[in-house]
Amino acid sequence: MEDKSFEISLKCLFCDSPLKADSEKEFDSGDLIECIECHELNDYDSVKEIAIEYGTAQATEYAKKELEKSLKKLFK
Repeated sequence: MEDKSFEISLKCLFCDSPLKADSEKEFDSGDLIECIECHELNDYDSVKEIAIEYGTAQATEYAKKELEKSLKKLFK
């Protein structure tokens, strides 16, 4: 199986737009991130948790497909 990287962005909980901030700014637990599209404040912990869940699901799906490919090759 080849190495695969996934890029997951934090998304606004209200309008689903990608959240953008100054690249040098670091966020900590409890911080609020303002969406530049809808101007709602998003809890950093919540958007981070959703991004982690999404990334985990993407990696799991990729691993399942790669495993299926490998098993098909074994039993040809």
